[in-house]
Amino acid sequence: MSAPILINSICSQLPLPAWQKDAKLCYVWANAAWQSFANQHGSDEWLGKNDRDFFSAKIANIIEKGDLLCLENGVSDEEITLKNKTGQEKTMQLHRLPHYDDDGKITGITALAIDITYSKLLLKQMENMMSEMDIQRNALNKNALIAITKESGQFVYVSEPLCLLSGYSKKELMSLTRFDIGLIPDQHFSESIKNLSPLQAIQFETHAKSKNGDDYWLETLLVPMDIYAGQEKNYYEISTNITASKHREETLEHEVKIRVEESHRNTLALEKRNAELITLNDQLRNIQSQLLQSEKLASIGQLAAGIAHEINNPIGYVSSNLGALDGYLSDIFYLIDKYESTIHPHMEEHAILINERKKIDFDFIKEDINSLIKESKEGIKRVKSIVQNLKDFSRIDSNQKWEESDIHAGINSTLNIVQNEIKYKAEVIREYSDLPLVTCVISQLNQIFLNMLVNASHAIEKQGKIYIRTRRKDEQVCISFSDNGKGIAAEHVNRIFDPFFTTKPVGQGTGLGLSLSYGIVKEHHGHIEVHSVLGEGTTFDIWLPIKQE
Repeated sequence: MSAPILINSICSQLPLPAWQKDAKLCYVWANAAWQSFANQHGSDEWLGKNDRDFFSAKIANIIEKGDLLCLENGVSDEEITLKNKTGQEKTMQLHRLPHYDDDGKITGITALAIDITYSKLLLKQMENMMSEMDIQRNALNKNALIAITKESGQFVYVSEPLCLLSGYSKKELMSLTRFDIGLIPDQHFSESIKNLSPLQAIQFETHAKSKNGDDYWLETLLVPMDIYAGQEKNYYEISTNITASKHREETLEHEVKIRVEESHRNTLALEKRNAELITLNDQLRNIQSQLLQSEKLASIGQLAAGIAHEINNPIGYVSSNLGALDGYLSDIFYLIDKYESTIHPHMEEHAILINERKKIDFDFIKEDINSLIKESKEGIKRVKSIVQNLKDFSRIDSNQKWEESDIHAGINSTLNIVQNEIKYKAEVIREYSDLPLVTCVISQLNQIFLNMLVNASHAIEKQGKIYIRTRRKDEQVCISFSDNGKGIAAEHVNRIFDPFFTTKPVGQGTGLGLSLSYGIVKEHHGHIEVHSVLGEGTTFDIWLPIKQE
């Protein structure tokens, strides 16, 4: 078998598209892979034909242009995107080889195509991932307390927030060590991190002073970084500023000490004082626990506690300042009126003053300032109301205790929390009946109510209605949430309480809400019933015993 025949035989069996053309660019043969892409099978149908017989004019021109360059310049490689007549598109790396006869005259070309469509797509995905990583890295640098240190404690990298907190510039910190600025938990720190493996991490607290002498506390997670031969080990650290929590702890501890000393001095009221101290200590432990966990956002109750604490104080300042500002403006406007009354209407200054008042529309400003202050005061009241609703919703003072609670009050506080999310999607209709107090953990039930309301609003595509009904039957109460949304398919109804099962699009649901709700109801010795018709809506009936045995 001659070499050309052998090469043609091998190419015809390749899984990669391959073909041969004569000097006029008419096909001599095409292997099965190229025939399959062109959707034209049968070797005899290719003989003597050109690309215009199998592809659109645009694609045929692209292939023929490359063929002509190969005939002129010799061996060629190019990347092209081809589409067959059925719409299938592929990006290919095309290799062409010209043929010559014994006299050196070109007799044709052989081409081999490698499909790189998937490679191009993978490269694009990698570029997107790198871009997202850059965005995340920049976000951390701008917003998080991050450092990379050597085993010696020398800083290799510091984020902007860490510079601001410590009071040192980035250049200054890069010339210092963590020991220089006090970021060490104890004398055994260096030995502790030296023995860490790459998959281990340690968490610790440090107390340091900023460049201007202010105290601050950090809670830090330290992780060893991978190293290469001959490199010094580096450590990645991300910290949380717990200074406010520490100050509050000191304040609370000081208050407890004062209470204890007073109880010893007042022996006549010892029994009463001891009861007060027990109550106070319980409250302090609860507050301390919430403060220690608030930085981690461990639960919505702790988030509400943090919001209430952090918002109430500045809102108080703003409310007080608005009151003072209102008084100051009244005095200023009174003084301006006095000045104007001293200028006679026939004086030149009076005409100038009138003209200037018109330029700035003084009368409107005077009237609008009063309206602005009034609206601002009303806004302050609304913020205070929202904070109170957050407290009522999470019941941060209950500490997960079983107690007799008003179910309607829990539903109402939850509605206040989610009102902004559902008011544009649905009208909420409450049909309450008389219910007794129910023994429960109300903050957990509020979580269920929240999940039911949010799911109902998501099920309504445009504008609909959500019904909340309550009733009593024997020694049980039933809370029903109904919507006229898109409903649940029959094959999904039996799976909606499974962990991680969700019918929502990717990124819009975790599949945990109903699973957690089911668990809470079971802990309350109750059960949930589901009634749904696809295209008409869904009803969840939550049954709970009035008393817990």
